[in-house]
Amino acid sequence: MFNIQSSIITKQLKSPRTIISLIFGVFFFFLIFFLCTSNNEKTEELFYLNHNDTVDYAGLATCSSCHQEIAKTFQHTGMGSSFHFATHQKSAADFSKNHVIYDTLNDLFYKPFWNKEELFFMEYRLDGKDTVHKRIEKIDYIIGSGQHTNSHLILRNGFVYQAPMTWYSQEKHWGLPPGFEKGRNSKFARIIDEECMSCHNSMPKVEAESNNKFVSIGKGIDCERCHGPGELHVNLRLKGKTIKSKEGFDRTIINPSKLSWQLQVDLCQRCHLQGNAVLQDGKRFTEFKPGMKLSDYFNVFMPNYENNESGFIMASHAQRLQLSQCFIKSNKGEQKLSLTCINCHNPHISVKETGKTQFNNACQKCHKSDAECTAKPELKKENGNDCVKCHMPKSGTEDIPHVTVHDHYIRKPVTQALPNKGKLKGLYCINNDNPTKETTIIAYLSYYEKFNPDPLYLKEARKLLDKAKNPVLEVYYWYLKGSNLKVIEASKKADEAKFDAWGFYRIGQSYLNILQWEKAENYIQKALKIQPKNFEFIYKLSIVKHELGKGLDEEQNLKSVIALNPNHTQALNNLGYLYFKSGELSKANSYYLRSLTTNPDFLPVLKNLMDYYLSTGNKIKALGIARRILKLEPGNKVVKEFIETNS
Repeated sequence: MFNIQSSIITKQLKSPRTIISLIFGVFFFFLIFFLCTSNNEKTEELFYLNHNDTVDYAGLATCSSCHQEIAKTFQHTGMGSSFHFATHQKSAADFSKNHVIYDTLNDLFYKPFWNKEELFFMEYRLDGKDTVHKRIEKIDYIIGSGQHTNSHLILRNGFVYQAPMTWYSQEKHWGLPPGFEKGRNSKFARIIDEECMSCHNSMPKVEAESNNKFVSIGKGIDCERCHGPGELHVNLRLKGKTIKSKEGFDRTIINPSKLSWQLQVDLCQRCHLQGNAVLQDGKRFTEFKPGMKLSDYFNVFMPNYENNESGFIMASHAQRLQLSQCFIKSNKGEQKLSLTCINCHNPHISVKETGKTQFNNACQKCHKSDAECTAKPELKKENGNDCVKCHMPKSGTEDIPHVTVHDHYIRKPVTQALPNKGKLKGLYCINNDNPTKETTIIAYLSYYEKFNPDPLYLKEARKLLDKAKNPVLEVYYWYLKGSNLKVIEASKKADEAKFDAWGFYRIGQSYLNILQWEKAENYIQKALKIQPKNFEFIYKLSIVKHELGKGLDEEQNLKSVIALNPNHTQALNNLGYLYFKSGELSKANSYYLRSLTTNPDFLPVLKNLMDYYLSTGNKIKALGIARRILKLEPGNKVVKEFIETNS
């Protein structure tokens, strides 16, 4: 049974008075709401007492102590094994031979290796037989169950970064991770944000005043991602109490099967719906809980093409299912059976253990007659009467290489190749038929910024902006257009109270671009008041301080950046340059070399190193650096002349 010394029951909520107050407050609110509205989904949500902000998460160990059998099978599911420390047991990868991958466009090799119980990745570059660059990073976490992939993460000072190696389980080989290919290798610098972590793991805790700095990180998706925070449920159960609805089910914990089909789908598509997620004003990804309406927290947008049937992305299960006539007719038609994800999937049991019978039985609840299947008898026999094999075939995805998954768009077998995607029409919202104009504008602007700089997205945003008359979003639009003066003009018409940290940052960056240093300083400091631990904001402030001649402030800013992110390439280089100018050559060299280790092709630090070696009389090393510069910048006449003169 539960450990009575658990931190859960030592909190304020264990007090009977607190529990009674919470129950009374929530039910009173429900009563008022019920008298004022007929919205069934909202009514349903308000019954769940664990939606209250005072109810905390109990943790997998606490849930497991009562639900032992479910916990035992769940740990073998894709969700249950989604995230953990980097250990031999967690890794699905093959280390039996010398695995090396080569990024041809960046001329970098990567090799994984174990040192006792710790996993490391080595990045290196060769010049003939000589190693001219080497960087070794310890891997802290493995993300992914291993059914399709294992990717690898590094934890530094609360920030999490993705490493440039992924194990592709189905094809059994190492490769660059999705998004690192085609010259886009960000090495060890791709930051994992709150959105990503809150899907692939149990609910994390993030510093409110930071940008993706984690206070706590779980060890895999757990019970409460589908059942909601369990603290109230646990405390009442320990006292032998419960709170039941008139239908007889427990209102202190979510049972997904008791939700309406709409809220069931919202629960699953919280994570099984990948796209451009636009948060509602003032909301965070960690605030959505099972039993809530997803669009109250964020809306998910995807590109809309003239033909959308020919391909799909990895986490598009919910979107593809909702295209299916089975889904549409069962939920929006006159049929009594609702089709949702849990008709086919038992989240407590691995899909590997489920067996095709369960999936076929789900189909046959509606399609009861064998005569409905018009496939030839020999084909049915060949496929073992497996509905899924014909109607939900496996194929590759558009975003993840070397992986095949079932397409959840249930339909008649496609007998001929579908036409390629047609013309891009714009974006559409998957989980909300009527997103606001402002939300849609943000979707277009952020999709352009984060995923695809197609001019169509800015064009569509412009059409909506002309109607919305929203100066805050005008700032974002003109920032993406690169028009500094337009950004500043729009900012003067806006209510500053409506800007978030990034809004202030964009204004500050625009002033920086036109060399108005004092105003740039003012707005970047406003951004930092909201997110004081955003190291990119601090770095930009250091640039402004440099231009204003505030050397001591610049030094402090750069040290703050490096304290948060020890591998910040630009900050390391700039701090080295600051010490070089002040005559502290040993310190300068140390920071230059650290910067170069993080990125062997960073031209500013190569040029600074060349100056350093020349100033210290080391012409041989200066020549070596000069050759590296010329390889990256063939048109550099000064460096070319130096090489020719001194070779």
